[in-house]
Amino acid sequence: MHVLKEKKRWFTILLVWVMAAALFTSFAPHAKEVTSPGKNSGLPEMDASIQAEKALKKYFPSSKGVPLFVVVHDKSGLKEKDVNRAMKSIENGVPTVDKEFTVVPLSKMPKQARASFFSEDEKTFFMPVLLPNGMEIKEVKMAMDKLKKEILKAQPSNLNIHFTGPAGIEADTYEMFSRADVVLILGTVSLIFVLLIAIYRSPLLAFIPLIGAGIAYTVVDGLLGLMGDAKWFAIDSQSLSIMMILLFAVITDYSLLLFSRFREELEKGLDINEAMRNALRYVREPIIFSGGTVLFSMLTLFAAVFETYRAFAPVFAVAVAVMLIAGLTLMPALFAIAGKKSFWPSNPRKRAEKRVGREGFWHRLGRFVTEKPWIALAPIVLVLVFFASMVQRVNYTFNLLGSFPKEMSSIQGYNVLNKSFSAGEIAPSTVMIKSKDSLTYKQLTDLTQELNQKSSIDQAEIQGNPFSEGHQNVAKINLVLKENPYSEKAFDDIEKLRDNSSKLLEKSQIKGQLLIAGESAKNADIRSVSKGDEIRIISIMTILIMIMLGIQTRSLLAPVYMMATILLSFGAALGFTVFFFQDVLGYKGISYRIPLYTFVFLVALGIDYSIMLISRIREEKEHMPIKEAVLEGVAKTGGVISSAGLILAATFAVLITQPVMELRVFGFAVAIGVLIDTFIVRPIVIPALIVILGKYSFWPKKLKHN
Repeated sequence: MHVLKEKKRWFTILLVWVMAAALFTSFAPHAKEVTSPGKNSGLPEMDASIQAEKALKKYFPSSKGVPLFVVVHDKSGLKEKDVNRAMKSIENGVPTVDKEFTVVPLSKMPKQARASFFSEDEKTFFMPVLLPNGMEIKEVKMAMDKLKKEILKAQPSNLNIHFTGPAGIEADTYEMFSRADVVLILGTVSLIFVLLIAIYRSPLLAFIPLIGAGIAYTVVDGLLGLMGDAKWFAIDSQSLSIMMILLFAVITDYSLLLFSRFREELEKGLDINEAMRNALRYVREPIIFSGGTVLFSMLTLFAAVFETYRAFAPVFAVAVAVMLIAGLTLMPALFAIAGKKSFWPSNPRKRAEKRVGREGFWHRLGRFVTEKPWIALAPIVLVLVFFASMVQRVNYTFNLLGSFPKEMSSIQGYNVLNKSFSAGEIAPSTVMIKSKDSLTYKQLTDLTQELNQKSSIDQAEIQGNPFSEGHQNVAKINLVLKENPYSEKAFDDIEKLRDNSSKLLEKSQIKGQLLIAGESAKNADIRSVSKGDEIRIISIMTILIMIMLGIQTRSLLAPVYMMATILLSFGAALGFTVFFFQDVLGYKGISYRIPLYTFVFLVALGIDYSIMLISRIREEKEHMPIKEAVLEGVAKTGGVISSAGLILAATFAVLITQPVMELRVFGFAVAIGVLIDTFIVRPIVIPALIVILGKYSFWPKKLKHN
């Protein structure tokens, strides 16, 4: 009767999960359908560039909207009749798609006025189109498809037409991630299945974690879809791609930890239900602390000022919470229902009998580390420190467009503009002047001359009527920098202009405020905010994880050396990534977001394996000396943790196949870090430190055996 009751409980748990997944599939939108770009490019409302942008939209209403650039190029040189035909087809086509779209009417402007829209070699020109603010990314994609079809059907065949700018890139990004996610999920599932088959040689074991992960993913996708649809928070496409990888990898980790202990209990001759109860009792604490560490690590991102970082927090918090619940309920239910079939074609009892008197690889490694801890520890630490030192050679890039594939239509259009116009002209800045008194044209001319004297400025000029309609004390000047507007040198130039703004206005006899809007100003603020967030998040997360480790180990010293080793793993992984991409592959730099993303995921995930090892050592030292407990801990957790780590690293490595360079670098860095932690730090460095420290390893907790 008790066995039937226990079995019914497992089936009930599975039924609840399946029903939840079915309900979300039927009634909730997919998370991908409710993605949206971050507000103010992720910057706080009060940042200088955002204030300038808001002022520009307020005083110059024609600047409102999301810009799209229709780029027209003829490699043999533009002909007057083709130019006129192209301009009119664009001007006529835009209103037919949406009446709220506005286009700059170049065909109605005199040649001199429209000259700035044409390249010097007369092979390229572009027409700005403004899409209304607040459109969902899916709506932008659909509108862009209609617009392309409408404009292209009336164009001369010798012209190449590209659609770029923020709106064009946004639409292409949505399409790219929609296609890439299918490849990503198929690649992840296939890779996990193959690795599980290769490692455990059990077809059913390979399916069980994937079935559990698939059910949990459906629930997470539905939850995020409902939350995003309700506008609780903005959801980013990249965060969803990484979340999916994380979910499948972590649930597989929990499954392997549970499976390993389940097999141990069955080898003792226990029945299925008793073996699962015992297994769950032993793994509950490491899973809770492991999942809790990842959860709290993700929640630290709420402390970020930069919304792009902060937006990751709710997405991953929801996912990790569901993973944790699934690891403690869904996965035990699936293994208990499958029973001994999980191990087919092997048998747990026969497997145990074969191992009697035999010492496996992890047992031998554990013996070497415990007998010669300094010899095992020293060379590894030196190598890790060497690679960690390479971090100081990193070059950061802020032009995320350079991370996208070159074959994207919007990127091709961007590159055509970049070649046809000067580096600064591709993303010019706007200087906004807000004076206490009415401005005169002479004051603006004087200020323009002052700006043109700066070595960092290629050209400052007054275009058309510079004054705001109805606000004679507000005006603007167009500014083109000499440096690439997405380079850190350009950001430095913008910050110098801001610092010297009072002197510039004083020389022009203007009493008021100078604001700078544009991509360079925005990225200068992003750089500043990002650096501040890096220090803040890394500090908070380090302290928080050490507190979690202290609670889990009941020790003050263990969290210190455990955290020190994972920080060393992170430094070595990031340093090796810098070496590989900059020195071996020849990239100019990596995205400024990589260090923080890598830290959050690598530290949160890497510490999991240390928690699993320490939990087993603590369990063993209750009835044997510390040195033997370390040996047993390494021997009994070596296989399962290394298998889990290999699968985790492999799944993150799937990101290398993605078309976005930022995801490739991130996937590579996390994969390398997990491999370092799984095969070097966890089985060698931490055990060696515990043996060296001896009875002080878990200070101040008194050991039963010394």
